[in-house]
Amino acid sequence: MNIHKIRNENSDKRFAVTLAQILVALFVTGALVSVILPVVIGNRQEQTSKEQVRIIKYNLTQATDDMKSKGLLSKKYPTTKAFVTELKKYYNIAKVCDNSNIADCWPYEKISTVDGDVMVSTIKTGENLKSLGLGTKNTNTVGIITESGIPMIMTYSPRCTPLNPKKTYSWSNADDKPETNATTNCISAIFDINGKSGPNRVGKDVRTLNSIFGYKKYDSVAVNKSECKDLKMKQLVKACQSSRDYYAGAVKKCKDAGLHLPSIETLAVIAGATYGRTDIGPYTLIMSNKYAQEQTCGNGKCTDCKDYYKHNDYNIRKELSGEPVCLKDSIPYDTSGSAIGVISGDFWSGSELSSTTAIRRNIYSKFSSWGESNRDDFYAPFCVGD
Repeated sequence: MNIHKIRNENSDKRFAVTLAQILVALFVTGALVSVILPVVIGNRQEQTSKEQVRIIKYNLTQATDDMKSKGLLSKKYPTTKAFVTELKKYYNIAKVCDNSNIADCWPYEKISTVDGDVMVSTIKTGENLKSLGLGTKNTNTVGIITESGIPMIMTYSPRCTPLNPKKTYSWSNADDKPETNATTNCISAIFDINGKSGPNRVGKDVRTLNSIFGYKKYDSVAVNKSECKDLKMKQLVKACQSSRDYYAGAVKKCKDAGLHLPSIETLAVIAGATYGRTDIGPYTLIMSNKYAQEQTCGNGKCTDCKDYYKHNDYNIRKELSGEPVCLKDSIPYDTSGSAIGVISGDFWSGSELSSTTAIRRNIYSKFSSWGESNRDDFYAPFCVGD
């Protein structure tokens, strides 16, 4: 028997087995890459877009904050054009387009929304822009292009509450970085983060500021834990409820529509526009005192607005003043000039707290509150492009 031949055959077999294992490993790796790589790329693109949006809002807010410190937001501007004329001194603007040629400040003719295309030339008033600024329903829009090439269409509220030049207003954050503060509350705008490049769609490259342009309201929908884990892998949610998850369902519904759940700031501005008020902050509680008493009168005792929330064990956050805020007798008093109709319902915000809770806001005719709610509560997805 040829010993060398036997050894060579055994070596060949060992080599063949090893090669087969390598091929299997390569196949499995390739399959995993084909699944994971698109998710990684998608996550990176989404993070890049979020940072672009944040920077645009931050730069605009820096300009308005500077205007505030010089006392220029302690007065009202009768038109958006008058405001933009002053804004140009603090914000790098390359071009301004008034209401009659608004499309000259936008790089393409149509903006895509969930409900179809909108011609840019028709966005002439706050109503067309779905502005949240008070009194902007018939206020003319103004188009601008920044020095960095960002096109923007905006309105400025003629009923904006004057701001104290000596007061410091806190910033809201995106990914733990500053984004906006109260000095932009009276601006409503849409802007495009990548110019002519597609998809030219609200919620993607076209984003909103204090506007619900292109919004969509859906019925409540839940996902199961398996579906939620898929959303978590895509970094759309941070955690998952053990069973039905209406919060994750709302995130998915908005994502499928190419939109987003609104920030707590946006929901507060929506509440303010609905009630015809300019003093609604993210954690402001709005209630008619009479309504609170109706709800809690019993055993010979009635409670007022603030006590109502304490009595019902709401987790009340504090405004900058250091005290919970209730706006008593706050039934809507002036919504005639609002660019949006009255919006009512229970809505999730984009603020996810844990595997069991997220922040929501209720908006109704007699009250509007915010709170931390269980993710299995069937609140509705209100999807926007901010």
